[in-house]
Amino acid sequence: MITKLQSISFTKNALLYCEKGGEVLTTNKCFGNANDIYNQMKEKETQNDRCTNKTFHIKIRAAPEDKGKLNNQDWIDIANRYALKIGFQDNLFAVYLHEKNTDKEHIHIVSTRIGDNNLAISNSYTHYKSQDFSRVIEKEYNLRKVGRKLEALKMNQEFIPNNKHTTDLKEAIFSAIDISDSIEDVVFILKNKNIQTKIGRGISFIDAKGVRKKGSEIDRKLSLRGIEKLLSYEQQEKRMNKKNRGFKM
Repeated sequence: MITKLQSISFTKNALLYCEKGGEVLTTNKCFGNANDIYNQMKEKETQNDRCTNKTFHIKIRAAPEDKGKLNNQDWIDIANRYALKIGFQDNLFAVYLHEKNTDKEHIHIVSTRIGDNNLAISNSYTHYKSQDFSRVIEKEYNLRKVGRKLEALKMNQEFIPNNKHTTDLKEAIFSAIDISDSIEDVVFILKNKNIQTKIGRGISFIDAKGVRKKGSEIDRKLSLRGIEKLLSYEQQEKRMNKKNRGFKM
């Protein structure tokens, strides 16, 4: 199981995206469609003017071979337990199921970070908390365990950009890939960072200044085929394992 959390500022767009792509499983202290839930979250978020990224966007995905092992109630229970793990169990949040009954089945959780005390829930160490959570759920539901030790892979030679402009674009794209499970996810996240994505036989990106670059020109791993490879469950697993190296409790 892979669990990822991102602190975001585009609350409404995230809710609309989640609603469009699947079914709502449950909500906490909020109700209605995506617009209704956003208005309720917005009212809460106006009570804190110091926090910039006032929303958590979480994705929890089972491994492809675990297809069909989790039913709707399992996913609801998992979402509620994750909320408790991170500390937003008393906040407004909504849970959506995407890619149901496929080997890409996963849930999205969109939650306000602003609690009843008008303070933002901390987003520190959430990566490690998420991995601890995944371990527990894997064991309890008899799911595939994410590998702890992985063999080194032969990577394609990386193109190193020679200007900050390209470096910033590259970092934004890799950051979007890191939280995504599909090309559609990547396009959505980049759009909210004022970066357009054009997909044809290949893929290119247009930044806020109107500068267009092919993915492969930015980095060899950012060709369309390369991005699709990076989005696979196996590659996500490898990146998480790499992040975990060197961390000691």
